[in-house]
Amino acid sequence: RIIKFSLSSIMMVLPKLLFENERVRVSDVRLSPGESIQTTLGFPTVRWQVDDGWHKGGPDDDDDNGPVQVHDKQVIFDESGSICEIENAGQEIYRQVWFEIKREPSRTEEQVQKALSEAIYTTDVGTQLLLENRWCRVWDFYLEPGEGDPHEPHHHVLDYVFVYVAKGRLLGYSHNGEPGLFDSVNNDGDVTWFDIPPGAENDVHHAHAGKNGYDDLPMREYLVELK
Repeated sequence: RIIKFSLSSIMMVLPKLLFENERVRVSDVRLSPGESIQTTLGFPTVRWQVDDGWHKGGPDDDDDNGPVQVHDKQVIFDESGSICEIENAGQEIYRQVWFEIKREPSRTEEQVQKALSEAIYTTDVGTQLLLENRWCRVWDFYLEPGEGDPHEPHHHVLDYVFVYVAKGRLLGYSHNGEPGLFDSVNNDGDVTWFDIPPGAENDVHHAHAGKNGYDDLPMREYLVELK
């Protein structure tokens, strides 16, 4: 599925598979300087940049195929059947996390909007909404060292998956601010999936608050809600 080109040979390689179930496949794509990938995407795919980089062959390149800078957290969405061609034109590792959406949405847009509007607490489940379409909602979740308010819960009403893109620790608090709900310590590349049932918008057990458990490291999490 992924082809890497070099001056002397053509060899098949695959991104590192981090997680897969019946709804989503999460992969870590890393290119050393000068390496390239080319693939036809079999599913609608969120391609999410990790750290700044330079590439050729991306969707925003000029006609002269010169290097284009891509920024940390930049999100590209490709429909199924799209051709993805990227060459690392920089001097550092070029990295993206890919979320391939394997099934049609399990809810209608009307059902999604109803759940979002009827939730008891805010449905802003990250710190910044970067993309929303009929397939998903894509959230950056970034907390500075020690950041997070136990008394500001968010409410999950859609299935979701997240991946840590750096070592991190998240302390969980119940919807009422009570501590001890969870203490999640993760390494770069750790993935977690949650099934959220219909009616979760009326259930406080699907709401929680979070705080960065480290005083010396930011928490970096990429989160995708599936509709």
